[in-house]
Amino acid sequence: MAAATCDLEEPPPGRPCRTGHRPKTGDAAVLGSDVTLPLPLIPAVPLFAAMGALSTVLVNRNVSVFHDGLRPIMPSLRSGEMTRKQVSKVSFSLALAFIWAFGLPYSLGFVIPLVYLVYIATDWIGVSLPADLGRRWWQGRTNLAGVGGSVALGAAWGAGLALVLHYVAVGMDNLPVPLAEGTSLFTQPVVQAFFLFPVLTVAYHYGMRAGFWAFGLSTLAWFGSSGAGLELPSMWAFGAGLLVMLVLLVRESRTAGAGAAQVPTSWMEDDRSDAASPSWAVEEEDDEDTVFRENVRRIKGNLPLIVVLAALNGAAYNWGFLAMDPYSAHLYAIGLAVPAAAVMLMWAFAFIPMKFTTAVVTGTMATGTFLEPVVALLLPSPWTAAIGVGVLRVVEVFALLAVIGWIERWPSIREVADVMRTAIFQTMEIGFLVGGALAAAAWAGEWGVAAVVAAWFLNIRAKSPVMPMSLGAIAALGVGVVVNVMALVGLTL
Repeated sequence: MAAATCDLEEPPPGRPCRTGHRPKTGDAAVLGSDVTLPLPLIPAVPLFAAMGALSTVLVNRNVSVFHDGLRPIMPSLRSGEMTRKQVSKVSFSLALAFIWAFGLPYSLGFVIPLVYLVYIATDWIGVSLPADLGRRWWQGRTNLAGVGGSVALGAAWGAGLALVLHYVAVGMDNLPVPLAEGTSLFTQPVVQAFFLFPVLTVAYHYGMRAGFWAFGLSTLAWFGSSGAGLELPSMWAFGAGLLVMLVLLVRESRTAGAGAAQVPTSWMEDDRSDAASPSWAVEEEDDEDTVFRENVRRIKGNLPLIVVLAALNGAAYNWGFLAMDPYSAHLYAIGLAVPAAAVMLMWAFAFIPMKFTTAVVTGTMATGTFLEPVVALLLPSPWTAAIGVGVLRVVEVFALLAVIGWIERWPSIREVADVMRTAIFQTMEIGFLVGGALAAAAWAGEWGVAAVVAAWFLNIRAKSPVMPMSLGAIAALGVGVVVNVMALVGLTL
């Protein structure tokens, strides 16, 4: 996708358009939609309200959950081993950390907000409200109260969130030292460094020599494509690094076949023979197979509502109202839909083994997978994105057992996915710390940089440290508050 330009005013390089200005994408306009910043009230408010209401209902009925740490305990709630009060307490502790330490810092100002702000909160609301899971949602006062409360509170949270994000961004832009535009600097330094995701994965998993080869080929691809006048050299570098990772992964998978015998063969094929297996092994495999199949049937039984929520997600991603991570949010905001989708593809590779496994084991689907933005960002309108993501969700649900079977048959896929999560997080930690320093420098000069460095030093020695990937943004926002307070009393740098 060509770099974005604005109708009225050209933004600084690598920065999204300011309020009221819509990006144009030239010949590549078929990919994605124009992004308006800050978040427009219409249609964002009703869309967020619908997403909040439906997601809360699905959590309340134990159908789908967003947070990967909450999903594993949902069967305990369903069986009565844990009370709603206990699960609510766990959910609140997870929600509080994610919202203030990750979701909020990267959602303020002229940026695309993160989806965590919506769904982490609706997880907590949904598990906190009453429900009798042994009966249909319309049967009994408990279920009617739970579903009704879920709709009301979920919609209120979604609509209120859209309003708050919009007016906070407008307010930040009208401060004595405006902050709204500078928040895009949090992610700018490494926004084109997503090619490091496969490169660092290779280095972590296959060793430094392989990592140097991957980095060297990616660098050669970057310089070569740039010298040849090709667009998006970062994508060529990403492709080179990804190719190296895939070659090594295929080679490893071919030589490590030990996991194949552990997979229930019925997941992979219809005809199976138990003659060569001991009776106890066959019974254990059959029991596990039966439980997993029953869990998947439970998910399929709620497929219509799951698909509707996925369609709403697709529209929100395509419109640029929400994003799954700060990287893709920045790229999509400046008109780079293909790189944004590539980033989300790596997130999908890193997280789908975990999300699909927990769905099959618990019978509770993930509220969203990282494949949703991959599809949504590459479609031409919110309507096509809604349809495309809805179809994707149907495919995902029906492929749950098959995907888990393939992952268990080749365990190296899961191992590399785990390593890629580490690579992504560490790239974010370092890059976003630099971005926080740049934003602080834009607002407070050298003192701002010093404040961010001091915050990093103090954080690593704190008893309850801030999430490392959020430290730069939080410290920079603190700098912004300080310089505006000083400006109000007549002190400037």
